[in-house]
Parts: sequence; structure tokens; C-alpha cells
Amino acid sequence: MRISLFLAGLLALAACKKETSSDERWLEESQRKEVIVFRDVTPTADGAQNRQEHSFFFQCRDLPASSSLSSPSGVYFYTLEGDSLILKTSQQKVYFKMDADGRSFTIGRFFPNYTGLQDLLIFEKQ
Repeated sequence: MRISLFLAGLLALAACKKETSSDERWLEESQRKEVIVFRDVTPTADGAQNRQEHSFFFQCRDLPASSSLSSPSGVYFYTLEGDSLILKTSQQKVYFKMDADGRSFTIGRFFPNYTGLQDLLIFEKQ
């Protein structure tokens, strides 16, 4: 009986944790094909220094069949440094600014420009 109650408690805790997940989905506003999902923590508008490593998942549109590029879709690890994200794998520094209302952010394009997108992209919270 105690084991059943313990397992029920664990399942309830897991369900609550899943519902309160802080993962947020953001869609690029002009062509609406690229998606960013921040894991664990979404950068805030206050611009505070945060050298702790975080991650986001980037989903890029399908590449043309004729493309020889590899897809930039995948997980990116980053730290915040002022108005920039430092992408850990490539040590690339890209502009990043969360709007004060927290409903959109501007980020420097960190992937190849086969899409016709500008150098600064705006993503909206979904």
C-alpha cells in the first residue's frame, strides 16, 4: 500500500513538473518558418549578465534538395553577455535583445543565409 501511494505521489509530481515546463516556442515573424524553443530559461529583457550556460533548440525550414549545406537545426548552447548570446559550440557572438514586454526578441542570424532572411531576425512568442 505504501509503495502504491509513493508511486502515485511520484507520478503526480512528474505531471505537475511537465505542466509547469519553462520551454517556450518562438516563431520568426517575417517568413514564419524558423522556430526557437528555449530550454530551462528564457533570456529576460533586463539585460542582466548571465554567464550560466543554457540551451535552445532551433528548427530551420527544410533545405532545398539542391543544397549542399547541412541543416542548422539542432540544440545550441549559449551564455548571455550584455546584448549578445555567445554560442558555445562555434564561439559565435550574436546580437540578442528581448523586448521589454517579453513577447518578442531580436537575434542576429546565426545560420547560413539561404533563406533570404535579414541579418537581424525578430521572433514572436507563440
